[in-house]
Parts: sequence; C-alpha cells; structure tokens
Amino acid sequence: MDVTITKTFDPECDTFLKNRPDAKICHTYKWSDAVARAARLKSFYLVACDHKGIHGVLPLVHAKSVLFGNFMVSQAFSDYGGLIADSAEVRDALFNRAVETAVKLGCESIEFRNTEPLPYDLQERTGKMCMHLPLAPDPDEIWKSFDPKVRNQVRKAEKSDIVAQDGSLELLDDFYRVYTARMHQLGTPAYPHKLMQNLLEVFPDNSRLFAVRLNGLTIGVGLTFHFNGFVEIPFASTFTQYNSLCPNNLLYWSVIKYYCLVGAKCFDFGRCTVDGPTYQFKKQWGPEPVALHYQYWVRPGHRLSVLSPDNPKYKRRVEMWKKLPLWTTRLLGPYISRNLP
Repeated sequence: MDVTITKTFDPECDTFLKNRPDAKICHTYKWSDAVARAARLKSFYLVACDHKGIHGVLPLVHAKSVLFGNFMVSQAFSDYGGLIADSAEVRDALFNRAVETAVKLGCESIEFRNTEPLPYDLQERTGKMCMHLPLAPDPDEIWKSFDPKVRNQVRKAEKSDIVAQDGSLELLDDFYRVYTARMHQLGTPAYPHKLMQNLLEVFPDNSRLFAVRLNGLTIGVGLTFHFNGFVEIPFASTFTQYNSLCPNNLLYWSVIKYYCLVGAKCFDFGRCTVDGPTYQFKKQWGPEPVALHYQYWVRPGHRLSVLSPDNPKYKRRVEMWKKLPLWTTRLLGPYISRNLP
C-alpha cells in the first residue's frame, strides 16, 4: 500500500470520503488546506492508494511555537479527525507514515481525534464527548420529541422578541463580534477571523451562519457545517447577559429546524466535558452521547502536555487572559490561537 502526502485537491478523495459514514467534513483536503492557510500552519494530507484506487486518508496539521511546542494534530480546528481507512492494513500504513513524518519534523506528539480508538499503545485523553441528535424531514416531529422545558425556553425567547436569521459571509462580522467576546469571558484566545472566512468561502454549500437578534442587536451566533448528512456546530456563542431570555435555545432550534428541512440525518451539538454545564445544556435536547477518544503518539523521551484550558498548567494564563481588555484579546488572540489547533 502506497501512502503519499498530497499537496493538491483530488476529487477521488472526496468520492472516497462521501462513501464512508465515519468521515466528517474535516477529513477533506479542502478543510486541511483552508485551516492551514488561515493559521499559517503546514498541512500534511496523507492518502493511501494502490492501482484499485484510494483506500484511506489521514489529515495532519503541523504546529510549532515557543509557547506550545512542536506537534501534529488530526484534525486542526475540529472536534474530529483521525484515520479513515477501509482495512487494518491501510490503517497501519497511514499510522506508520504519520509517525515517520512527525519524527522527521522533530515533533513531540501527534494528537488523533478519534471516535473509535486506534489499537496501538497510545496515551488517551478521556472525559470529552459529543452529543448527536437524529433528525427527521419534518421538524415538527423533532419538536414534539423535546422535553416540555426545552420547548418553553424556545417560546420564551420568541416571546421576548428575539428573532433568528441564517446566512453566510454577510453575517461573519456579527458572528465574530459575539464569538470573541465569549472567548474572552472564558479566558481562551479566539481563533482568527480569517479561519471562519476561509471555511465559509471554501464550503459555500456545506456551511451556514446562524444568528439570533434582539432589537437589531446580534446576541447569539453559530457556525455550522453539513457533510454526508451530518451537521456540526463547532463554533457557537451568546452574550451571557441575555441568558435569562434563552437566546441559546432559539439559536439551536433554528439550526435544527433548518437542517431537518434540507434533509440532514444527524445534528451534532459539539464537544463538551462530561457532566459540565455545557453538557447539561445539550443533554436536555435528548441527543445520544458519543465518547471521543483523543489518542496521542508521544516521541520517546518526551512527556505529553495536553493543550487544553482544563489543564492545570494553563489555569493562571486563563485567568490573566480574562482580565485583559477585550480589544487586546481580539488583537492578540488570533496570533496565539493559531498554534492551538
């Protein structure tokens, strides 16, 4: 089995991925290219093939900085990633080529963002999951399945004169304004505006921005992606001072309703910490929990340090970031976060 690092888009890769129920939009070459260009990182898109065609892909992005070290991740700026292979032979070939590439680059680790664990001797990060809600062509069917509390929260937002809207690039500035403010509150550097812009431009038919407004002011936003019938909302934020009016509930309902009508099969509420506040919000909608298996190859002689706000190592930095002026975090955040893919 030949494993190559491709530097150009090959439609055969997309054909292969569209026939794989475990493939996500982040597994595509276009995602790798878009995020690498936006964050000024290097993409290594591994493709396994023989004379019969393509048998597997592994998207890798390489990040190297003084603050966070030298590492690779599959896949950058996504909840998912990892290997897509049609056999154990292909899986092993892709994994071995990834390790070989990481060693040549002097990387300390590779992070594989899997839903199914790889059968190797790897370190694993636990405690994270996604929440998947099966959809139906008729949104009323989904609406009736919700807990009465959820329906009442959506109605409360509507009675408070909050209105929902969806679109694309024309909503990006509003999206970024709310998103960066919320990231500041959480003590986390926001991803670059260019990242969101690139993804919307590269996937015009697979992406959608949603917003909820009160008296003309955007108070909640979400960026979604749709691939293989699977919908993700990796970026969503609201102004917390309006939480009592339940804008988040109307935002998510507008997303769910929209994707029911376009024929999507499953909505992913996104990654969360088990039993955390975000987990509790998502759980009330009745989705199915899906464990995430983030596994790490670590270079011999090195110690793994997980790049996460939950890591006690970064607690002091998180608190310091919260105290900075918002305009400062909007200026500096993209330069820092591009090395936190």
